[in-house]
Amino acid sequence: MDKNKHLLELYIKKRFSQVDNISKEKMLKVDSEEVTRVIKKNHSHLICTCNSSGKTGHSSFCRHKQFFMVYPFLEEFSEKINKLIEEYNGYLENKLPPVSHEAIIKDLRSILC
Repeated sequence: MDKNKHLLELYIKKRFSQVDNISKEKMLKVDSEEVTRVIKKNHSHLICTCNSSGKTGHSSFCRHKQFFMVYPFLEEFSEKINKLIEEYNGYLENKLPPVSHEAIIKDLRSILC
């Protein structure tokens, strides 16, 4: 987990943004760098504006490109977890009986599906 901690930190601290009206699946600004997915016939590759990519060509896999690749997964997991948190907070706010441990485990497992 430690080797990917920086990717999670980028997400949690919201150090990314959409570029103009371009889909986040095609381009994403990570810190001050822009990562673009270029799709050609039967393949695609990522281009980053950072110095690391410039030194080693487009084949390097800088942290900006790494984040671009994991961003959809982080977004989906975050949405599912936040939905569960809202649901559980609703139980607390409405003073409903606590959710059972079994139900919580089932909900957490459902995130992976």
